[in-house]
Amino acid sequence: MREYLAPHKNTLAEVQALMRKLRTLKQAAKLRKKTALQPVLRQDTRWSSTFTMLARYFRLYEHHSPDDEDLEDLIPSRTTHRSLCKLFDELHDVKSISKKLQNDGLTLLDDRDLHGGLLEVHPSFGNYQAPNAPIVHSPKFESAVVKMLGGKATRLTTAEKALRKHFRRVAAAAAPLDDEQSTSFAERILKRRKV
Repeated sequence: MREYLAPHKNTLAEVQALMRKLRTLKQAAKLRKKTALQPVLRQDTRWSSTFTMLARYFRLYEHHSPDDEDLEDLIPSRTTHRSLCKLFDELHDVKSISKKLQNDGLTLLDDRDLHGGLLEVHPSFGNYQAPNAPIVHSPKFESAVVKMLGGKATRLTTAEKALRKHFRRVAAAAAPLDDEQSTSFAERILKRRKV
């Protein structure tokens, strides 16, 4: 994500500076008169904080006063504002994928479809999210699982077949039921009474 956000470093720094200024005592008091919303700062270790900061920036933007001299140097230009809108829309897509991946019941096939869709729109994520990215531990195994889940087990390569054999389930032989297990609990009680 850092690679993806790197070209926007200066633009995001402008918004961060504005948010910091809006958190000062004087600016926070002015802002409270207009809205209950408070500025949000970006955290370097969390990409989602960038999304949250931009979302708050756009919500606060409509409350900003053009004649406030303290903020006039910090308000992003129209060009910067447009680029922030574009970045926000792109991050919205990423957040949508991120949220979906946290749902229960998703398979590796679903994961591949979601990441594939994201890579179609944003190829720059390929270094980390492509099926053959260096971060993927076993691309062939992942490919085999995706093919099998997609109903394409007949298209497995020899290497993929070799990887999957370690995970094959062997059907356990059914243990023969003894006479006492084959009868129900109720039948066993009735049988005891007769004896």
